[in-house]
Amino acid sequence: MHRRFIVGLIILHLMMGCTDANEAFKASIGRKWACPPPWILWGGNCYRAVMEDLTWLQAKEKCTKEGGFLAVPRSLEETDFFLRLLPYRFWINCNDFDNEGTWKCEDGTNGVEFRNWAAEEPNDNHGNEDCAEVYTGKWNDGTWNDQPCNVIRRAICKAATSPRCTF
Repeated sequence: MHRRFIVGLIILHLMMGCTDANEAFKASIGRKWACPPPWILWGGNCYRAVMEDLTWLQAKEKCTKEGGFLAVPRSLEETDFFLRLLPYRFWINCNDFDNEGTWKCEDGTNGVEFRNWAAEEPNDNHGNEDCAEVYTGKWNDGTWNDQPCNVIRRAICKAATSPRCTF
């Protein structure tokens, strides 16, 4: 009985060591990056499709509450991944709130230069389209459109991976 307790303490100590600064130990047991369910690992980040119908602000708040942020694609490859994850129109973290016609896209707190606007977009139709969505469907897969922020869409959240130790 006493032996099991000691072995248990040793194992617990080793597991805790995976998250400290002991690099030699971490290298000896291995380290993988992981995403908690229902998040999906892709390209070194975690992603999650939000299947609820939400306004842009609600989608942004939902992602924050889930431990991430409203995603925005940084490339065509990431766009393709998003379309496999969520084959419906969805919000992305782009808006022109600060200056009409000047679109700001953020990946967390980092600016994103990649843009994939559909032909003749953004057009600020009716003067109130300040949030961006990704078109899906037969003719517009992956291109962007500006929409009023109170329109209901789904979303994709993005978060950093977390370390997971393997023995």
